[in-house]
Amino acid sequence: MTATPTDVLDPYRLPRHTSPIRYDVTLEPDLAAGTFVGSLRVTVDTAEPTDRLALNATELEIDSCSFDGQAAPFELDADTERLFVRPAGGVGAGGHDLHLTFRGILNDKLRGFYRSTYRDAEGIERVVAATQMQSTDCRRAFPCWDEPDFKAVFAITLVVEPEMTAVSNGSIVSETEADGKRTVRFADTMVMSSYLVAFVVGPLEATEWHDADGIPVRIVHVPGKEHLTGFGIDVATFCLRWFQTYYDVPYPSDKVDLVALPDFAAGAMENLGCITFRENLLLVDPATATQNERQLVADVVAHELAHMWFGDLVTMGWWNGIWLNEAFATFMEIAACDAFRPEWERWTSFGLERSLAFETDSLSATRPVEYEVNSPADCEGMFDVLTYQKGGALLRMLEQYLGAERFREGVSHYLRTHAYGNTETSDLWDAIEHTSGEPVRRIMDSWIWQPGYPLVEARADGDELVLAQRRFAFDPDDVSTSRWAIPIALRDGTATSTVLLDGDEVRRPLGDGPVVVNAGGHGFFRVSYSDELRGRLTASVVRDMTTLERYNLVDDAWSAVTARSLDATEYLELVERFGAERDHGVWQAIAIGLRGLRRLLTGDATALDAFETRVTSLCKPVLDDLGAPADDEPDLTAKLRGLLLTTVAVTGGDDEVRADARGYYESWTADPESVDAELAAAATAVVAATGDGDDYDRMLDQYRHGATPQVQLRHLYLLAEFEGEQLMERTLGLAMSGEVKSQNAPFLLRTAIGNLHHGRDAWEFVRRNWARISDMFPRNTIPRIVETVRTLDRPADVAQAQAFFSEHPIEQAAKTLEQILERQRVNADVRVRNAEAFRESLR
Repeated sequence: MTATPTDVLDPYRLPRHTSPIRYDVTLEPDLAAGTFVGSLRVTVDTAEPTDRLALNATELEIDSCSFDGQAAPFELDADTERLFVRPAGGVGAGGHDLHLTFRGILNDKLRGFYRSTYRDAEGIERVVAATQMQSTDCRRAFPCWDEPDFKAVFAITLVVEPEMTAVSNGSIVSETEADGKRTVRFADTMVMSSYLVAFVVGPLEATEWHDADGIPVRIVHVPGKEHLTGFGIDVATFCLRWFQTYYDVPYPSDKVDLVALPDFAAGAMENLGCITFRENLLLVDPATATQNERQLVADVVAHELAHMWFGDLVTMGWWNGIWLNEAFATFMEIAACDAFRPEWERWTSFGLERSLAFETDSLSATRPVEYEVNSPADCEGMFDVLTYQKGGALLRMLEQYLGAERFREGVSHYLRTHAYGNTETSDLWDAIEHTSGEPVRRIMDSWIWQPGYPLVEARADGDELVLAQRRFAFDPDDVSTSRWAIPIALRDGTATSTVLLDGDEVRRPLGDGPVVVNAGGHGFFRVSYSDELRGRLTASVVRDMTTLERYNLVDDAWSAVTARSLDATEYLELVERFGAERDHGVWQAIAIGLRGLRRLLTGDATALDAFETRVTSLCKPVLDDLGAPADDEPDLTAKLRGLLLTTVAVTGGDDEVRADARGYYESWTADPESVDAELAAAATAVVAATGDGDDYDRMLDQYRHGATPQVQLRHLYLLAEFEGEQLMERTLGLAMSGEVKSQNAPFLLRTAIGNLHHGRDAWEFVRRNWARISDMFPRNTIPRIVETVRTLDRPADVAQAQAFFSEHPIEQAAKTLEQILERQRVNADVRVRNAEAFRESLR
């Protein structure tokens, strides 16, 4: 047996000679002291002799260590977060037992085994111990082989105060009391990765169990919030049934706990059988929540449950594959929610979300969807719109090309083939290719391994339709030669066909009628029509397009402004043709563009007045046409009314509608159920944008005492939208006061930087307090704070941001920061090229 010196070990990957088979973990948290003690027995299998074991541990004190029943020397390496165990006789090939006892701290970092708090009905602070292990924080709770391909069985036992609720991945199999403590033993998990382990202990309550085709489901929550659990239960039970049918694979565990936590750094986490959430993403009152707030709960519950199969049962081999875990769960959340509430038209609204990925992917600083990951920290940049929205959109494009059933068969084949194992991205493509017979790997590799996306240019050449491709980029000097295998749906008259453009161009027969490229709107590309083909898209043809197709027309036009092929005046003239439009999705795109135009007019009262008049002339007739809310109207009609109210009152500056909004808000504060939820939320935004100190105080009170998590957060973030300078100062102080939870305060600062009137003041505040901010808030939220720096679009803003971040890099999000700064430069260029001419056109 020959030792391998520590200094030549891979700094990120543990040796492969020894693998864990089973963990028996016992943990005893002391909630009052903020500490825990634990013991661990790991059954391991060693493939070849070695002189030591290497596993992960950090921020733990090891009290004892034995190997095969004999005391064994050990050492902790803080730099590599590793524990080395060196048995006197070495480690022979075969099975062994490792025993450890240890101690740790319930940290305030919202990672590993951490401390969460809430105040009960009497105002007393109560403590909950919770976990968040992804990506590499299980090692903060107990020593382990903390890499995704070291799958093992986990048997968790928690020793707690008798009155405390305790939950973990498996069902409770025994409970005993002795010496004033309750010992709770949970069922063994399936073979799974360490980042999926979860346990929660604290003064919590749980709903009754609900059945989803034999799977027990419940929600765990802080006391007093059971009345907010019904909608989440409905979503969860529906999705579990739907996923089992779709995947054609049984749910891989014995129950589902959905745990709403007061403090949680991520949105939610797919721990097997013990899914953890931010409260506002699980607990909701459907009577007072907007459609978007309800949809967000449905999305997140569906997303995490989709992971029980795709991610938990079958897991990526290393962190380079995390994008596919999240992209596929995004695809499945939309599919499940579309089945849960078809009237929400979830695939259409996902097209709107996809635009966020288009925006980032149009930059020179974009990245491939998948890239080499050496350290786990390298994958932190994958938790972005390119993973979730682009990745999900690519899967939707593939599904639409193959057909839904052929795609589903491939997914099911993949899960059954690789159950309980680890995979690479190509394994999914190969599985779908196997069942469909289509060149799936060739198509998808062209999208996954190179950055950016194509612009498909359509033109007529005699009796042929010519489709050509080049990369779409905001940079006019981009000379990329990238090519994609693009599945393109075409509609020529009433007939729809599909063509695969996998070279420079492809030709198809062309008739005399209109041609819609990207029919259905699900392709991840933009379209540019020649003048002749654009002329065939008459008003009647556009009216007959699907909502998503019309949305794409408007969204492509706004991107053309950014990419220098359309100017601001032309864009406004284009959207003014949509006065007959009545679909929320299209108006969402129009409203985004109008807000962008509004930013070009700061400081020019004459031009602004003229612009507001045109916005009101466009939008108010539609708002008036919608009339008052009706009990039986579709959710999306109510949502459109709220959008138009905000647009007319804020972007259009209409005094009459502002007065209406204030009246709605007054009525809502008196009786929340007396006002339609969409109108109430929109009115709240209008009052914040136009209000004074008294309004601010009322909204601050709603943040502190609102009846639901949605009401509280709605009012919190709108505190950053007030126009008064002193009110902005109060908001910035609130964010740093400790009153706002560390999971929410970063987003309050982000909103403040995006404030139209005082964003620069907020950014100056963030710069002055950067060290404190970096220390106070969870690591993954720091890049979120500065996302809105891109809206500060003067040359001095650009220079200042570049200089600041050259001295204060965000190491965990270097690529994201590069994208933010490039987008700021792009926005500054849009201002330089458009502002003066646009103002002149309005005078």
